[in-house]
Amino acid sequence: MNWEAISAVSELVGVTAVMITFIYLAVQIRQNTAAVATSTYESVMTGFNDINIVVASDPALASLLDRGCQNPTALSTADVVQFNFLLRCYANQWWKLFKLHERGSLPTTEWSIFAREAAQFMNQPGCKPFRSQNALFGDLYSELDKHGGAEISDFGFINQAAGNSTTASNRGSK
Repeated sequence: MNWEAISAVSELVGVTAVMITFIYLAVQIRQNTAAVATSTYESVMTGFNDINIVVASDPALASLLDRGCQNPTALSTADVVQFNFLLRCYANQWWKLFKLHERGSLPTTEWSIFAREAAQFMNQPGCKPFRSQNALFGDLYSELDKHGGAEISDFGFINQAAGNSTTASNRGSK
């Protein structure tokens, strides 16, 4: 038997094994990336849903959020504290999204949608003081300001002075 032929065959088998390993690793990395992205989205949606379920299941809390967003001067001292903690829950979620975007885990097109909605929410009259009183989220506010200006969601807030939804132009008057 020719040692050169055996060596060539062994080398070919080794290269083939390495190539198969690289292909397997590439598939595994792609599947892992998809699993991480799915987990990230699930975490984000769960966070927002947890807050929204609490607000939606308690009419008094929903009213507090509505009144706080529209006319914070009408809130009692206890209401202000509760309202600020609600805003902090939402801000924490948006902060998480912002950081995921900064780290490249949330594509710009998707971040932009969340940022526009967050900017719209935080632009409510009662949310503006929260922004000035919570500098922790300063980088987030700066980023949201780049995305503000367009209404993309109807939060159902009632404009106390006009008696209409703040986005009544999208649905007609109540």
